[in-house]
Amino acid sequence: MLDDAHLRCMKRQSAELYRRAGAWCDEIIARAGNTIDQFGKDGSLDLTDMCFIVIGSIGRNEALDASDMDIVPIARNEDALAAYRESDQDLRKVLREHLGVAVSKGLDLTEPTSVESLVEAESIGGSKDTSQKLTKRILILTEGREVKTSGSFCIDDIRLKILEAYGSKERTRGRHALSLCNDIARYYRTLCVEYKTKADADDADWCTRNLKLRHSRKMWYFANIVAIVNLAESFPQGDEEYNNQLRDEFLKPPLKRLGGVLFEEQPIVAGRLLETYAYFLEFMSSEKNRRALSSVEHEQRYRIDLDNPFPMMKFNSDLLHQHMVQIVNGLPLTKRQRILDWFLL
Repeated sequence: MLDDAHLRCMKRQSAELYRRAGAWCDEIIARAGNTIDQFGKDGSLDLTDMCFIVIGSIGRNEALDASDMDIVPIARNEDALAAYRESDQDLRKVLREHLGVAVSKGLDLTEPTSVESLVEAESIGGSKDTSQKLTKRILILTEGREVKTSGSFCIDDIRLKILEAYGSKERTRGRHALSLCNDIARYYRTLCVEYKTKADADDADWCTRNLKLRHSRKMWYFANIVAIVNLAESFPQGDEEYNNQLRDEFLKPPLKRLGGVLFEEQPIVAGRLLETYAYFLEFMSSEKNRRALSSVEHEQRYRIDLDNPFPMMKFNSDLLHQHMVQIVNGLPLTKRQRILDWFLL
């Protein structure tokens, strides 16, 4: 997940957790690839024009063995999508059986789609754009991880097409892909706005949603901000080479993307940031802790009780936020100004 040089900037317990998370994600992704290939052979299904992308904590390479697998099948074109669609539910069933983890049902966000529908102009800020399409393309671009199969269609091809759509001169007027910055910010703000509605649902676990928003989604957003702004220092014109470099950054998991910038400039506070986040990941890996979160009533969330983990984890999220603010304040003026201009104002 993180380079050894980065891991040495934090406490041993945190470093070991990131190593375990990276190893588990690597293993589950590799097993998924073998399972998908065998599924194609057994059913004589041509998967050449399919790319299977995992998003969520496994996609970000920060999951431990308690995590579900959110998998999104992407077809090269509409014909390939039509040929695959009938087999989607059978494949997900096989993945659940072989991997021993919960696998997404293929509805809404994880529904199979084609790359054409992700990048058409009407789907990016146009008449066909929806919250679901926004979420899918942003997560595929910024946190998706490819399940390696024998197919030739890969996530790098998809990311390039998405970045080309965002970086077209018609959309950006020759500047940096500001429409991409807008959509990353729009997705994050949508999460914050929709949280209350989802938390009010009868079957919603408001406490878990709250803490994931305060930790994992905030770290994801912060990693994207830092990576995009950092590259702009070297490519002020936002040209094709900038998009190519950005695509290379998106090949890295968000935490490694973040560490590659911060551990050179602010190693101490970057180590503290990742230690604080490691505490959250370790907490969420325990089934007992997750059950405790799900039983917290909103009106009693600040009640001091050994059975109520919310105050402790809320404090952890506040500490995470303080580290982020310290990091932003420690950046050169030009980077701080771009963060404000492109993402916050």
